[in-house]
Amino acid sequence: MVPVSEHLILFAATCYLCVLCCFVYFGQLFMTLTPPHWCRAPPELEGLNLTQEELKNLTIPRDRNGKDFLSCRRYDVNFTEILESNTSWPDPSWPLVACTHGWTYNYSLYYPTITSQLNWVCDEDWRPALAQSIFFVGSMVGTPTLGWAADAWGRLPLIVFTNVLGGFAGVVSAFSNSFAMFAALRFLVGFTFEQMLMIGYMLTQEYVSSDYRTVMANAPVMVFLTGSMCGLPWLAWWLADWSMFALIIHAPQFLTILFIWALPESARWLLSRGRVDRTVSILKTVARVNRKPLSPAVIQGFKDFGEKQKKTSHQKVTVLDLFKTPVLRKRYIVLIVMWCTLFVAYDGHTRNTENIGYDVFLSFTIAGLVELPADFATMLATEWLGRRHTTVGSLVLSGLAGLCIAFIPEDDTVAIMVVAFIGRFLITMSMDIGHQYPVEVLPTVARGQGIGAMQTVGFMCGFSSPYIAYLSKFGPSVPYVVLGVITVTGGFVCLLLPETLDEKLPDTLEEGERFFANQGLFHNPCARKNKISTGDAEAASTAPTTACKQNTNSDVK
Repeated sequence: MVPVSEHLILFAATCYLCVLCCFVYFGQLFMTLTPPHWCRAPPELEGLNLTQEELKNLTIPRDRNGKDFLSCRRYDVNFTEILESNTSWPDPSWPLVACTHGWTYNYSLYYPTITSQLNWVCDEDWRPALAQSIFFVGSMVGTPTLGWAADAWGRLPLIVFTNVLGGFAGVVSAFSNSFAMFAALRFLVGFTFEQMLMIGYMLTQEYVSSDYRTVMANAPVMVFLTGSMCGLPWLAWWLADWSMFALIIHAPQFLTILFIWALPESARWLLSRGRVDRTVSILKTVARVNRKPLSPAVIQGFKDFGEKQKKTSHQKVTVLDLFKTPVLRKRYIVLIVMWCTLFVAYDGHTRNTENIGYDVFLSFTIAGLVELPADFATMLATEWLGRRHTTVGSLVLSGLAGLCIAFIPEDDTVAIMVVAFIGRFLITMSMDIGHQYPVEVLPTVARGQGIGAMQTVGFMCGFSSPYIAYLSKFGPSVPYVVLGVITVTGGFVCLLLPETLDEKLPDTLEEGERFFANQGLFHNPCARKNKISTGDAEAASTAPTTACKQNTNSDVK
């Protein structure tokens, strides 16, 4: 094994998975962009001494404001007679007809996409949205299936499997020549998408102690996912070909095969399955690499616990077990509500980026840059305010920012962009915590299945986000008002979650049920946990409160 800390190996793997996740999820937006288009001129006008602009003015009507040309209608007149009669043109009273001769696309800013290649415009403009919806159908099917597999067969095999299958489907989709082929392959990509990162995320969180949990959870997102988001639009613009773009973003997924030799299986998962010898072997290797040898007493403790788990490993744990006891049931339902809120809000903000500003590539880049300080703020806030307060605060404030857009004049594009990006900043903070929270609340034996089922419900709710973005045709503020109501409501529901800062992850259902069962609604994780004696009260009043930074658990390091 390479003489590098196991933490660094896991960190590097998580960073790479963040890049792949960004490519797969956001890349589909740039594969199906709709370039500006209008009806192609009738054949009789070909060869005439008319410039492109004159031809467009002659054949294409403008919208009601008289500024923009219509994309799906043209004039239905005898253009040869009109040109020969020397009458003024165009005449808005001329009859209109659909684009009977195809379309002309403007690639001055955009590039050929599958949408323009297969003419998914006008009466066929539902196809790109449906293809992306089928991606989420795949996620709905794959997330619970692969979540169960991660608990049954282990974390590492599923990380490799999801990336190889998703990479294969993504590469083949670059050669799609029909809607059916493209949609079927997007289903397979979606089938693997969510778990390709989430299982790797679980593996990392199950190895590190609470001291490193926040850094390992947010630093890869802060640097690599954000950097990928900023660079992805310009990669698509530079390649200027959707097929080549699809190949470039999916081919790197095959490199995860190297994880088989680079990463260890989750020791927590192995121990929960009663595989004691394998667990101890991995922990000895980790300890040797980190130069922190395990004492015989610690090894014996693992063996005793593993033997106990081996006796009960025949008992099959399913996601339904999370609903059998009151505390776990309440928390799991709240986690589901939290994830639905996060998914709809984040995806809605992402999709609506192209409806604000002047340039989809620039707007997407700015939105990506906003995520960098948001990720950094999340790292600080979750360590000093705790998970729950940060989640509730960021969700509620993001919702209020969306509601404020309703009071901004529609023609004030800059102000709308500023407030929208403030909302994006805050919902990004919420999303960062949203990936970490269920890993820390759900017990190891049902963590994969629980997260998988939770995300499936989130994908079902996510069907609404494209339609929320579609509401921008009624006004730029409408999508943000809807998202604002959803996030404020979801934020207050999250008050019912427990605080998990600096605490040991639960392994069994029993531990999950006892986990902070006596916490109050406004529990402050940074308050001193030990009562201050009367004699020390005066000195303590001037001392900085540091209890929230103490490591009080015995997680595997």
